[in-house]
Amino acid sequence: MISVVLVASEDLQGLAAQMAMLVPAAVDGLVKEVVLVSGGEPGVEALAEDSGARLVTTPGDRLAAGAAVARGDWILTLRATPVLREGWREPVEKHLAGGAGGAAVLAAPGGLFSKLSPRLHGVLVRRLDWPMGGGDEKALAKALRAKRLDY
Repeated sequence: MISVVLVASEDLQGLAAQMAMLVPAAVDGLVKEVVLVSGGEPGVEALAEDSGARLVTTPGDRLAAGAAVARGDWILTLRATPVLREGWREPVEKHLAGGAGGAAVLAAPGGLFSKLSPRLHGVLVRRLDWPMGGGDEKALAKALRAKRLDY
């Protein structure tokens, strides 16, 4: 159902931790695939091979490159940090069941001013609604008028 587009970095431990948080959702069928998008960082190819993730290497817009090969009905963008925490699935599943196809931002409170500046974990968007312009997650969320999902 969901293709996770995970933007690689040199933080291999963070990438591995992020992927580990996705395993139960993959086993249950919520996550259909993980597309690991790299700019050529060392060790990422081996991580993709060991985990079964699809690897895309590009010098350009990584989110757009990952979305272009995604096969799920929905795309969830993620980076190595911040790593998803327990409980991320519930708001995502509720949104998929009743969100009327709208985009959403997955956010977790973090710090003293968490109500004012939650930590952006990713953007959830239907693959068919992915904009042609590309950009980062904040621009994507703004362009799609994404609803905020706190967990």
